[in-house]
Amino acid sequence: MSQTITCPACGASDLDVCCYDSMMVVRADLAMFTLRCSSCGAKVSSMQSIPSQLREEVRFAAIEVGAGMGRDR
Repeated sequence: MSQTITCPACGASDLDVCCYDSMMVVRADLAMFTLRCSSCGAKVSSMQSIPSQLREEVRFAAIEVGAGMGRDR
């Protein structure tokens, strides 16, 4: 199930965070997503929980860059 956010500029409510332009991971389950509104083109950013379908991708990316993501130190 995808998570959607609403564009503050035009009110479009179908912006899917899985179609992000960028994602800044804050912790293993939380990220800042930035995407473009398909209706008006506005740049929209929102802090959201990471959808389950993206968690494996995030975990793999963390391993690739040595980010840890909850690994015991």
